Amino acid sequence: MELVENPYVSDFTKATLEQFGWKVNDPIPADLGELLLQIRDKLPPSKRIDVLIDAELMTEEDVEKVKNSLKVAKDAGKKKEAAEKLKEATADMAPSVAEAYKKMMETQIVDDRADAAEFVPQTPPATQPDVVIVQTADADKPAESPTAPADEVLPPPAGDVEGPMAILPFCPRCGWNMQQKFDVDVSDADKEDFLATLLGGNRFTRDYELAGGRMVVRLRSLLADENFLIQRQLLLDQNAGEIFSEAEWFLRLAEYRLVCSLEAIIDSSGKPTMLNPVLADVKFTPPEDQPNQTALPTARQFINTKALAHEVTRRLISTHLRRFQRLVEALEAMALEPSFWNGIG
Repeated sequence: MELVENPYVSDFTKATLEQFGWKVNDPIPADLGELLLQIRDKLPPSKRIDVLIDAELMTEEDVEKVKNSLKVAKDAGKKKEAAEKLKEATADMAPSVAEAYKKMMETQIVDDRADAAEFVPQTPPATQPDVVIVQTADADKPAESPTAPADEVLPPPAGDVEGPMAILPFCPRCGWNMQQKFDVDVSDADKEDFLATLLGGNRFTRDYELAGGRMVVRLRSLLADENFLIQRQLLLDQNAGEIFSEAEWFLRLAEYRLVCSLEAIIDSSGKPTMLNPVLADVKFTPPEDQPNQTALPTARQFINTKALAHEVTRRLISTHLRRFQRLVEALEAMALEPSFWNGIG
């Protein structure tokens, strides 16, 4: 089973997994998000907003599926930890000695009935130093002097050492597999269009097909001012008590980026069925007691209640938005390279 390496677990994810007996520092299976999403799609709406899926609405069979997945991951984590300790213990041994030591440890009987029981490889006996006979004045009493040991590298002190932060195994909103490889192919046409937008001061746009081309969604890159307003509005929302957790903060960020990135939805005949105005054109007057408010909440309400009122449509377009953002990021990185324009003519 594939496990999430060094996961960063937010309060939202903790609350979700703790419903099934998961504990802090327990391993998390990489395919857990997909499983939870499949189960959630069958459930009625829940009043809870602090979890991805409400265990109280699940059948006993589905609850057991999740618990079993976590249990298998925990067992796999223990085996992996034992293998790493064994590898560390035999790192300085000769190959033949290391092989014999591994076989000896593999044949040991380990009592793993208790969850707290952990496999700890035995430390191999220290090798006796070589003895050197030193000639002294008294020939009948040779002195034994051990050879000077080489400089030893002491292991780092034990303690909690934070590893690199890894992405969550699943998106807290839609269940998207966050560990999925997200390679993007950049064509010469993408480079040409991107360069044209940079030189012309325009937005970079791309069309993505839905339902086999029966519907097309057009996405646009963000302006610098829009990105600034998003950060300001997030702070205002947080101070107003509208954001209750770290997960909700990221969800609101994704919604505001969608508000600014979605340009239009077009049918198969090329006729727009929805046009989303740019943020600067949204009719909005800030309240007198909140002069720093932006038009983002108004634009977000339009997206949530009219443009993308159905959750299925939102999730489909959000998937393409992630691809679009990945494409823009790749183009930005490639534009720094001297070979960006090579081969285009």
